[in-house]
Amino acid sequence: MNQPFMGNDISTELIATLPGAVYRLEYKGDEFRFLYISDGIEQLCGVTAQQAMADIESIFSLIHTSDFDRVITESLTTAQHGVVWHGEFRMCLKDGRTIWVAAYDRPQVFDDGSIIWTGYVIDNTEHKDLHKALEESEAKFRAFVETANDIIYSVSADGCFTYVSPNWTDKLGHETSEVLGQHFAHFVHPDDVDRCTQFLVQLYEEGTKKSGLEYRVRHKNNYWCWHTTNASPILDKDGKVTSTVGIARDITERKFIEQQVEHQAHYDTLTDLPNRSLFSDRLEQAIRLAHRQHEQLALLFLDLDKFKPVNDNYGHAIGDILLQQVAQRMKDCLRESDTVGRIGGDEFLVLLPHVESVDSATHIAEKLLQAISSPFRINRIDIEISCSIGIALYPTHGNTVLELIQVADQAMYKAKNQKGNLVFVAD
Repeated sequence: MNQPFMGNDISTELIATLPGAVYRLEYKGDEFRFLYISDGIEQLCGVTAQQAMADIESIFSLIHTSDFDRVITESLTTAQHGVVWHGEFRMCLKDGRTIWVAAYDRPQVFDDGSIIWTGYVIDNTEHKDLHKALEESEAKFRAFVETANDIIYSVSADGCFTYVSPNWTDKLGHETSEVLGQHFAHFVHPDDVDRCTQFLVQLYEEGTKKSGLEYRVRHKNNYWCWHTTNASPILDKDGKVTSTVGIARDITERKFIEQQVEHQAHYDTLTDLPNRSLFSDRLEQAIRLAHRQHEQLALLFLDLDKFKPVNDNYGHAIGDILLQQVAQRMKDCLRESDTVGRIGGDEFLVLLPHVESVDSATHIAEKLLQAISSPFRINRIDIEISCSIGIALYPTHGNTVLELIQVADQAMYKAKNQKGNLVFVAD
């Protein structure tokens, strides 16, 4: 069964409106399989999501034979290095067409050697065709400049626009007369101006093509669009750079998807709290800081009491809402510098940096205990639960992420074994 990629209706509807397909691909035991793929795969290559989930070969068999080994090798190699993969390759469809697709995904490698890639794939055929047209002749290039989907521009050495294609108006709202003669910094996000300046300086100093710059551009309606650009120097007969010409493509949609994928990798989809991976990273950073500053920090391991009967009696939908409300109450009890994360089921971790004593940590734990023991009302149902909390201190009870979590977990179980609704500090 094709399970939802994200945990709410808004995310599901968003995926349905995006071009291409969003996917989650697993490699385990020398075998690949889709854990999820959106319905957009059918429009892309004629294979339904159900077919792809049932048989990975329904997709793999469409990849061009000259590209298949490269795609697999690049995917595994980037996973080993923990970096985002971007690949372009051909797919031979059953209707006889060959299309180019571009895939972007982020790998996650597990201790057992398995890998899960989360990403998306889009039809890139038009982009490939446009680049081919650019290479064919100067005449075709000029025609393309006037009608292309991407913005064509030229910038002088002092950073002023000397030409922009007419579609600038369609993409960004300004008339071309409002752009010509203006410095690019007038339109580029302040945080991106330095990188754009360096890009232009290198173009003029090195005299070679540059690509891959990503930056934000202000729309006339005062919102920001993400663009990526390739640019080439224009040389005179002596080899001196006299101007530059570039192609700017709107990647706002891609950036949004990347942000969603990035968020999904680090936050719990139900509560939007940091997941185990992100929480562990923050705890590791807090330990380093506490070590440098000779300070204490506290780790709270919280497990809900009487949560299972809620699911059994009222269903998982009510249980999910309860978890969301628990997460909100916990955040309301904490300082801005504290972090609460959900690590699975009804278990939560709380990081308290800069604690002066165990009493400080216990005071916050008691606030959490009181907040969660107050009745919840969900869909006209009054629900009462409680929680058990274990506390571990750095450096008293451990010096590493694993040690502190284990000690706090053990303390939590001591609280739970005393019928719960209790705070227990590790010995």
